[in-house]
Amino acid sequence: MRLTRIPHAAIASCLFLIGTCVASSADEAVERGRELAERLCANCHLNPGQGEKVGASGIPGFKAVANRPSQTVEGIEAWLRSIPPMMPNHHLTREEISVLAAFVMSLRDRP
Repeated sequence: MRLTRIPHAAIASCLFLIGTCVASSADEAVERGRELAERLCANCHLNPGQGEKVGASGIPGFKAVANRPSQTVEGIEAWLRSIPPMMPNHHLTREEISVLAAFVMSLRDRP
C-alpha cells in the first residue's frame, strides 16, 4: 500500500476551514442566544449598569453571571435545566438553553 503525502498547505487550509466553521457556528449560537435573551430575559437580567445581585431577592445581570469566577457554559446550562424556582418557567428547549448559555458567556470580561 502506497501512502500519498498530503502537502502541509492542504492540511493547513483544511484546519483553517474547520476552525472558521466552528467560529461561525459559535457566533450564530451567541446571536440566537442574544435574541432569545432580549425577548425573554431582558426585563430582569439585561438592565444598563446591572451587576451582581444585591440581597436575597436581588437579580444579577447576565454580565455579572458570566463573570463569576468559576462560571462555565455547562454551569449555566445546568442551572437553566433545573428550572430555578425564582425564575419564570419559559419551557426552554435544550437548544434554547444552549444558545442562551453561549450568549451569557459571551459577555464575560476577557483578561
